Amino acid sequence: MSDWALFINGIYRSVLDEILFTQSQQPEMTLFLQPYGGGAIVRLRDNVPSPESPVMLYASTTARLDTVSYAADIVGWENKLTMTEARRQEVSDALNRFQPGEGEDGNPLYNASQTPGSPSLNLLHVHRMVKLDAPFSVAELTKISDGKPLSTNRSRSGGYSYVRRMI
Repeated sequence: MSDWALFINGIYRSVLDEILFTQSQQPEMTLFLQPYGGGAIVRLRDNVPSPESPVMLYASTTARLDTVSYAADIVGWENKLTMTEARRQEVSDALNRFQPGEGEDGNPLYNASQTPGSPSLNLLHVHRMVKLDAPFSVAELTKISDGKPLSTNRSRSGGYSYVRRMI
């Protein structure tokens, strides 16, 4: 397990619950998240996680931006802009089958054909999604960049931070 984690602010609960449901039925199923952001999540791009070396994901929902309610292992990363057509179809098929609520305008790999700077080029592979029995404040996560806690004063979804959890 990595010594840092990724926090994503404000994922739709329905997206997380689809992953949670499918993985409760098929625990080793790899599913996907497509966080908005114009650039690559550099730490994932430069050191792609794997099932043997995952990165912890913490997530808040759009309804509770100040609270971490879900966690998962990130076990892979892809740039949707450089995927082959065969890989794009494979991921689209998995999204359509197991995450039917994912995507926009009937395209499960939304914004995947746009140029760099599009709202979504990151494709995260996730395992072992859990809804936390004891959600906790985002202030319990410290940013790696400056060692300060994440702010609980969150008014909109989007964005991510490289973090460590204070225990």
